[in-house]
Amino acid sequence: MDESKLGDIYQEPLKELEERVSEPDLLVRRSDEDVVHFDPQMIVDALVREAGLDIELASRISLEIKQLVRRSGVRSLSSSLIRELVDTKLIEHGLEQARRAHSRLGVPLYDVDRLVHNARRDGSTQPLGPEGTSLVLAEAIKREYAILSVFSEPIAHAHMSGDIQIQDIGAIDRPRSVVQTLDWIKRHSISLPQGFSTSKPARRPEVLIAHLVKFSAALQGYLAGPIIWDSLNFGLAPFVEGMSDAELRQLAQHLIFEFSAPAVARGGQMMSCKLHLDWNAPIHLEGRRAMGPGGQELDRTYSQFSNEAQRFLRALFEVYLEGDGRGMPFITPQPILHITNHFTEAPGYKGLLDLCSQLATEKGTLTFAFDRTDEWNFFQRYGVSLRESERSESWQLRSCIFQAVALNLPRVFYRADGDRLKVFESLTHLMELAAQAHLEKRVFLEKLLALGEMGPLAMIAMRRSGSPFMRLNWTTHFICPVGLNEMVRAATGCDIHQSEEALEMAERIVAHLESEALRLTAKHKARFVLAESAAETTPYRFARLDARFFGEKATGSFNGNVDSGEIYYTQSIGLPPAASVPPFDRALLEGKLQSHGILDCATKIWLSEQSPAREELAVLISRAFYQTSANQLVVAPEFTICLSCHQTTRGLHDKCPSCNSNKVDGLAQATDHLSRTSGWDRGKLAELRDRYRTARLL
Repeated sequence: MDESKLGDIYQEPLKELEERVSEPDLLVRRSDEDVVHFDPQMIVDALVREAGLDIELASRISLEIKQLVRRSGVRSLSSSLIRELVDTKLIEHGLEQARRAHSRLGVPLYDVDRLVHNARRDGSTQPLGPEGTSLVLAEAIKREYAILSVFSEPIAHAHMSGDIQIQDIGAIDRPRSVVQTLDWIKRHSISLPQGFSTSKPARRPEVLIAHLVKFSAALQGYLAGPIIWDSLNFGLAPFVEGMSDAELRQLAQHLIFEFSAPAVARGGQMMSCKLHLDWNAPIHLEGRRAMGPGGQELDRTYSQFSNEAQRFLRALFEVYLEGDGRGMPFITPQPILHITNHFTEAPGYKGLLDLCSQLATEKGTLTFAFDRTDEWNFFQRYGVSLRESERSESWQLRSCIFQAVALNLPRVFYRADGDRLKVFESLTHLMELAAQAHLEKRVFLEKLLALGEMGPLAMIAMRRSGSPFMRLNWTTHFICPVGLNEMVRAATGCDIHQSEEALEMAERIVAHLESEALRLTAKHKARFVLAESAAETTPYRFARLDARFFGEKATGSFNGNVDSGEIYYTQSIGLPPAASVPPFDRALLEGKLQSHGILDCATKIWLSEQSPAREELAVLISRAFYQTSANQLVVAPEFTICLSCHQTTRGLHDKCPSCNSNKVDGLAQATDHLSRTSGWDRGKLAELRDRYRTARLL
């Protein structure tokens, strides 16, 4: 017989034998750390289950993958590689929706290696440990999940391209923040779902503070942003009656140090916490019966505990002024002092104002909130109308911010090509996009909340005394305009403070956004509110994307250094940081814009190395309250922290003035909080260099 024919006779059986022998030897590493033999049927099952393909098409793709693997000669596979190969085939077949559903979420090896060895997170106050890097990696995966699964394609595209920024998108399964009174804890104590330990209501102030800190630490795991406590000093007042000044100071130290100590509680991040503080009992508490030790209602109202609340307030500020063990300002909890029309009626207000002025000029950290009406007093804290509080007990006063979405305002003008009518039409469309982003996350969160105390949001879904912890009718959605000044600059050639035309246009834009927020609230039966963005990275990201997509059209609008790429937009609706405008004039101009109901919006006064006279700040606060419409005022000194000798020095220095070490870090006001400048992006560092600093407040 011919030798070539003999080879043909045995060729096919040999191929079959080779397949039977070699395919079982092809191993696949699975994501659950198991190793299995390569089985093409598993590809079919996954495509049917995850992507919704019919069996015939799934089998065809599986066969193509099998042939590709065989041709490649690879002897060891991973499930992630197989999934990538399948996704490539889905693209070749034009099955984009199936590819999205079948996608694998993950982080490139290079990024993981860089993060583990150089652990730093945007906005972090210190380097991250292993727990922190785990958090960052988890957020990266959840960010991909949100873009692919939670948000629709138009919203995901708007976020990715920079029309909007969905803030905290890596925390897609968490609301942003919660504001509430102490009365929930005083009534229910530490009573957590899913069988966690419980305790009885506190009867002593130090126990109440321990409950407060533990509850905040637990709640932090369910929120993307800060935990906010309303009128903390009045909430504690019934517990501190009869205590001496020394005992009050010790209690204040206990409170502040307990909140600031767990710096590694969430992956190296400080516990983000804000404290609303009052000199006078706020309107929503003053006439209510106070809740005292043991969760019992007392015969006296909160306003009748004003003396105790004021004494504890002074003790708190004295501790803030002293700083931590090294004299460094406390980064958290952030105090917010509310100034009302009745502020000067209570004896001792001058001493408190002097103390607050000293704290603000020496340490920063303090925000002055101006409550000129009772309605604004409540709305500025809770984001809902004062009349809502009339139908609730004090322990039920609790609102939630579901999410914050930032708007890229300058881009609106770039696209409009100078057409003013088109500008306002585009602003309306941008607000619609932001509202839709909110609604899509809200639907997602409501599904998680519907799982109740056995679901992933157990703590905020729990019910006590027949009332849910989170009431959906007390939720708010923040829409955060960014870069108003740069939008006006592109339109008029001037910054807001440089011409009447520029200021008038800025007011028209903000008024339009305010009216759109009201319209969208009525349309969707969901509360949309304008607010200042607290995200440090947004101004740089928007500017960087606009430089890429709009080039020369946008170049003249940026702040910073265009040549080096260190560019940014103004954080919110305020004047640019470099504007050499005196403090009162800045508050006056920005107040005209803040008067359109912009929540969490503060006029920031950056201080030079020389500390101003605190008497000047007291006068500035009075003038800003009575003669402007500014919502909040922040006085922001800056500091250098030496990593060698651990001294904290006023001002920003390249070397430590004490030991001459170049191992230093800066501590400065980022957005609404202090943070270390080593964690700032290039745009934020450019803003830091540009800031107009002053030692004169009048």
